[in-house]
Amino acid sequence: MIKRALQLALVMSQILLSGCFFGTFQTAETIPAGAVDAAWNVNVPLYFDKQTRNSAKQHNEAYIFPNIGGYLAYGASNAAEFGIYGSLGEGIGPFGKIRMLSEYSAPLSFAFLGGFAYHPVAQGISYKLELILSRRLSPFSQIYGGFHYGYQPDYRRDGPSITSVSTFKTFPEMFIGVDLGRRKGVRRRLRRMPFSLTMELGLPLTPAPAMFMGFQFKI
Repeated sequence: MIKRALQLALVMSQILLSGCFFGTFQTAETIPAGAVDAAWNVNVPLYFDKQTRNSAKQHNEAYIFPNIGGYLAYGASNAAEFGIYGSLGEGIGPFGKIRMLSEYSAPLSFAFLGGFAYHPVAQGISYKLELILSRRLSPFSQIYGGFHYGYQPDYRRDGPSITSVSTFKTFPEMFIGVDLGRRKGVRRRLRRMPFSLTMELGLPLTPAPAMFMGFQFKI
């Protein structure tokens, strides 16, 4: 039992020290005033081939493990929401999203999202700024995209080490995704499925990896 617990702790520490977060998982729409929203997400670094991944590892530019994150948001008004976000790569802290335009009065919805977090392992503060555009396809689906600019610990390592996690760098990224929901009145055996699914592709403006693929679930 002790050996299994130590193995689990080792795996979690490797994930913690190898994750980086390139992911938005939010559309430009804000939740209504007084509403609550929460979700869990995971993203995975993708390389074109094994040789590219190994070359990135040799130059300490490789992200190896997936990253897990999530958020809890409250609607402050019909155009603003605030809450807490966090991930293994960013740490945990507050964020806010302000909707500037709505597709009811413009071709697209547009929002600005910003937040900062404290990372206990790197012992520093990260932050992120995001510009998000979205368009509703139906009452149950939206497409979105935009630009992410993050300042966070640099976990690109050939071999994770607690003592080496101290450098913070900026990481820009372009992203595109689709947010899919379901009706409340589905068949009873399908009600255990997630209420919504968000799928996202991130294109980091860095040498490696080629892209990030992520999924988010709301229960």
